[in-house]
Formats: sequence, structure tokens, C-alpha cells
Amino acid sequence: MLYQIHFEEELSADALRRHLQQDYGIAPDAVYVGRVEDRAADDPRPVAMFTPPDEDEGFGWILTGDTELADATGRNERDLAVSLARTFGVRALVDDGSIYPDRWLLVSADGSSGRVMTDEDAAADGDLRVVHALEPISGEPQLAVVPPPEWARG
Repeated sequence: MLYQIHFEEELSADALRRHLQQDYGIAPDAVYVGRVEDRAADDPRPVAMFTPPDEDEGFGWILTGDTELADATGRNERDLAVSLARTFGVRALVDDGSIYPDRWLLVSADGSSGRVMTDEDAAADGDLRVVHALEPISGEPQLAVVPPPEWARG
């Protein structure tokens, strides 16, 4: 997957489809909403999938996509997350590109972003919970900043 954007709150599937159509020309029926296991095997491959959480998980709503979504939007994962966070007024998490599974890039509702640490135990259960920021994020002044130790920077 090129894109795996985790949203803190539920987005309206209809509003998301409308936005993707208006801004990127993605047909609403090319955005599958639901669980992967609920798709029929012979359904056409969607451009994007919008999946609800299993339960009441933090950052449990996930937008996934591959090269078709990249081609349609012309944006990388972070830039698409910034656009969607601003449009819908929600926070999002995307992979920070590091080797650490508990580090993510938090995108605030205002589009500002920075690296954060998530609760490793909760993440093992599929629940992403932000513990603290690893650097200041202008849209998250309430979030404590705890820089990583020197050996873990990079």
C-alpha cells in the first residue's frame, strides 16, 4: 500500500467520496467503504478503500490506496492526509518512514504535522493512541513534547 491514512474520528463516507470526486476526479463508486472481508471477490478493484474500525479504536478509520490513488491525487501520503485533515477538521496519522512501529506522523486538523509516539501495547491490539509528540506541532499545543533519546534519533 502506498497510502494508509488513519483518521481519529469517523468521516462521512459520502462526504469523503464527494471530496475525492470534486478534487481528484475519483468516481464515488471507485471508493469502497467497508471491510475488506465483506467485498465480493469479483468486485472491481477500487481506487481507494475506507475501512471502519473493528471497535472503538483510536485512529481506527483508515483510508488505503495504491498507485491508482497516487495517480489520481498526484499527492504523497502525507500531503493527502494534510488535505483531508484540513477539509474535514480531523486529525490523522501516517507512517513516519522510520523503523520504529510506535512512531507516526500526526497531522492536525489545521494541517500542521510532526512525529509522535504511540502506545506500543495498545497498538499491538490495533488501537493507535498518541502518548506524546517527539517534536513541537503548532496545531497541537496541548500535546507534551518528549524528544527521543539521542541513540533513537533519525
